[in-house]
Amino acid sequence: MRRTADRGFNHRQAVTEEWFRTQVLPRVSGARFLPYQVRQLRREHLPAMLRDEDRKSMARIAGDLVKVSARWRCLPFHYFRYGGYRREVSYERACSYLPESALFHRLLPRVNRDAIDLDDKTSCKRILASAGIPQPALIASGDRRTGVTSGGDAVPLTEVLDHTSGLGRVVVKPSRYSSGGSGVVIVRPGEGAFDLPTYAQRWGTWLVEQHVPQHPDLDVLNPYALNTFRVITLLREGAAQVLYVMLKLGGAESTTDNSAVGGMQIRVHPDGRLDHYGYDRYLNAHTRHGVSSVRFADHRISRMTEVRELAERCARLFPQAPFIGWDIALTPGGPVVIEGNSSPSLAHIQRTHGGVAPALVPALRSVMDRPII
Repeated sequence: MRRTADRGFNHRQAVTEEWFRTQVLPRVSGARFLPYQVRQLRREHLPAMLRDEDRKSMARIAGDLVKVSARWRCLPFHYFRYGGYRREVSYERACSYLPESALFHRLLPRVNRDAIDLDDKTSCKRILASAGIPQPALIASGDRRTGVTSGGDAVPLTEVLDHTSGLGRVVVKPSRYSSGGSGVVIVRPGEGAFDLPTYAQRWGTWLVEQHVPQHPDLDVLNPYALNTFRVITLLREGAAQVLYVMLKLGGAESTTDNSAVGGMQIRVHPDGRLDHYGYDRYLNAHTRHGVSSVRFADHRISRMTEVRELAERCARLFPQAPFIGWDIALTPGGPVVIEGNSSPSLAHIQRTHGGVAPALVPALRSVMDRPII
């Protein structure tokens, strides 16, 4: 009887925590998200609109804003983010863009129920490794006090990089609570003055992994960063499906592939063909990368079937997070998984695929509010 009662109490506690996470926290985080949206609007999106000579009249923009706000029941920051003010964008097309607030504060909390193992990069790597998923080798991980090698040996922070000799470049990154490439550092052991104890004090938990080379198909587009695919998967009734794929190219002066540091994204078709245009964070269209003469429209990436199949394999390992954005690098030996993201960038998706609300919202609703067992 006691074990039954204990199980009942634990279940009630889980239901209470779930209610708090899905009903209370989204409102709190939504309020805190507002200042960020205002800053983005003021610093980036409004200046981009004012520079655009092909924008609609102010009267038409005002009418669109009223309609878009009514459609989504939120402030229409996304109207400016995705260029809804341009003459060629109809009201219907503007409404097809999903607002960030709708995804991250209404839908996603009720879709990805438990993302702890996914969002902790060290835990994620170990789960992937247990299933034989190819990924950069984990060298060490740790916190502000100590490090632990991949073999389980405790080492002082000052000695962690001694275990990387002979490996060439390595990647040091936060294990949790980072996004947009923040905190990612490429280190050449024995060169420079990287101080892991200082890094750990700033970022908390961290990991060190081997840097991987990239496939020539990507190197010709931008050889200065490890360019990765963002593959969006949906797990529904045990079956994984790839929804969207885009290639993230790093900036001309960046070692990461994030748009915040000058990068861009290009839609990738299932057969490996790139779209005609890549888009930066201001929605400027580019036919090629600034450091390359290779046009996107003429380029095809090999082994894309393997990239997509690898993402589907990974998705099945995290059933409590049905909607995941996988960062996958393509090496000369095949694709490897860099990490998974329980809050995949909606901006990446809609810059490259246009407004996805008509298809994505029903798909997410089909996996919302699964019962706690």
